[in-house]
Amino acid sequence: MASIFQTRKGGRWTAQVNLDGKRRSKTFTHKRDAQRWARQEEAQQDTTGTVRAALSDVVFNDVIEAYLDEFGDKASRSKLGTITHISELIGRTPLPDLTVNRFREFAKMRRAEGAGPATIGQDMSYIHTVLKHGGAIAEVDTGAALGAYQSARAILSASGGVSRPTERDRRPTDAELVALRNQWAKRRRVVPMWDITRFAICTAMRLSEICRIRWDDLDVETRTVIIRDRKHPRSKIGNDQTVPLLVGPVVIDGQPVDPMELVLAQRRTDPEIFPHDSRTVSTSFTRGVAACGISDLRFHDLRHDGVSRLFEDGYQIEQVSLVSGHQDWSQLRRYTNLKAESLHR
Repeated sequence: MASIFQTRKGGRWTAQVNLDGKRRSKTFTHKRDAQRWARQEEAQQDTTGTVRAALSDVVFNDVIEAYLDEFGDKASRSKLGTITHISELIGRTPLPDLTVNRFREFAKMRRAEGAGPATIGQDMSYIHTVLKHGGAIAEVDTGAALGAYQSARAILSASGGVSRPTERDRRPTDAELVALRNQWAKRRRVVPMWDITRFAICTAMRLSEICRIRWDDLDVETRTVIIRDRKHPRSKIGNDQTVPLLVGPVVIDGQPVDPMELVLAQRRTDPEIFPHDSRTVSTSFTRGVAACGISDLRFHDLRHDGVSRLFEDGYQIEQVSLVSGHQDWSQLRRYTNLKAESLHR
């Protein structure tokens, strides 16, 4: 059996195998590379019957580590937290033991912690992603585990153990936005929360997109900005989109909001227009909402609000999709929560 260990804290990984009574070792930068080399060495000897590479030596955490090593820096804080918790609950399980019953036990553990069917469904989706991509990266066969996952998911869906998230229709009221403005105005802040909040509604951008747009991608004359690598269901890298900075649809406390004015009001000290960590902005927004006593309002609800305001202002679906970035027009339905009074002409 191979041994995998770090030479020093935070250092390189060494793989060590015993073949025909002889010890061989090799050092790598990444743990997954050390594991891959060890499996290859053992598998090579397996053809002669000397050493048998056992899949049972691989636990789910090995696949999780391979996945995070490749994609961890691209994942959201929420996704990383969920995968970490999955690791804590079933990460030590050998791959052959990731059976239908093991996945159902995981769902039961999450229910005992208070998670609902939608949350468990999201957890299960992350498990599928890690098994599919992490297994390929680590070069281990996760086919049996993926088959068990599909069966377990079907059972849980039929029994109501997992479900799709309910579509939110939460939009901030004018009074809530004014309350947030007043709350943030009480003391000087490094992050211009009120500017970012209004910009989010005007552009219907995701928070990660807002914190990523650059001065170089701004065209003042055409009132447009390029969003680089915008979220896409199949291909995010290279999915650059030019979006308009519209004035008119958003009116707060009786005042029309111009996103271009908000941009030009920022200090040009960094490549990014809003050079702030999206996690810091999200935390500040959540704290502001709590301080104002506002119930169940999230930053992403501003995107819902922005899309809805565009429809209420008379923009057509193809025009709204150009702003929001939706490739599938049918997906705009879940972001469109029109107010009844907006239909009066």
